[in-house]
Amino acid sequence: MDPPSTPQGEARRDEIISQAISVFGESGFGGARIDDVAERVGIRRPSILYHFPDKAALYSAAIGDVVVDLAHRVDLAQNAPHDRLDSIADAWVDFMIDRPNAARLLLRQMIDANPTPIESAAAPTQRLIEAIGSAIEEQAGPAAAKALDAAEFSLVLASTSLVWVASRSAVVGALGFDTLSAAAVQRHRRTLHSLIRQLIAASQEAQRTDLEGEVKSPQRPHGPRSSLTTDKAVPEKVSSNA
Repeated sequence: MDPPSTPQGEARRDEIISQAISVFGESGFGGARIDDVAERVGIRRPSILYHFPDKAALYSAAIGDVVVDLAHRVDLAQNAPHDRLDSIADAWVDFMIDRPNAARLLLRQMIDANPTPIESAAAPTQRLIEAIGSAIEEQAGPAAAKALDAAEFSLVLASTSLVWVASRSAVVGALGFDTLSAAAVQRHRRTLHSLIRQLIAASQEAQRTDLEGEVKSPQRPHGPRSSLTTDKAVPEKVSSNA
């Protein structure tokens, strides 16, 4: 049974989820401990178990919170006056800048060999894919959109940006390059916009190629038969008695 909901209880629950996102983002599901989350919130382990029965439930709540927030941002981006796909990409970048620990958590979930099933993320994830699919169709056209799967498109953009954010500490230490500096983020936005154009162009080219293939389907050649297949006339024998 869920604990009774009160304003104080909801606030504490939100704080637990916020700290859990950081802990899971840093250590992954396997390496994180409920005690680590409790320490950051400033409470004891039983207080967390009052809201979440085990680590899996807490992890599910953390992932669900992240995906719901991302889906909400994408919903708002669809009302932008310019290209919807660019707006969605910008919303995605803004999300990662605002919540780098959440981005790191998503990356861990994606690359985990045995990811934890997250039922709470299913519906918002589906909303995301549908919104992106609609934007692709609007920009590329219904025919070309068939050659560019929305889920595949999402994965290309997401993986590019997630690595950009998650690698910040390693890149700063090794190369002295801060991926989250204002200038770097602006360049990354332009990179995503350019990548979107390339994906759209590739889908349109694939559609044209398919159409040309249908028009130029192999047909039986007409006209005279070749010398390899033409029956040659056999010359008449000249009688020796003639």
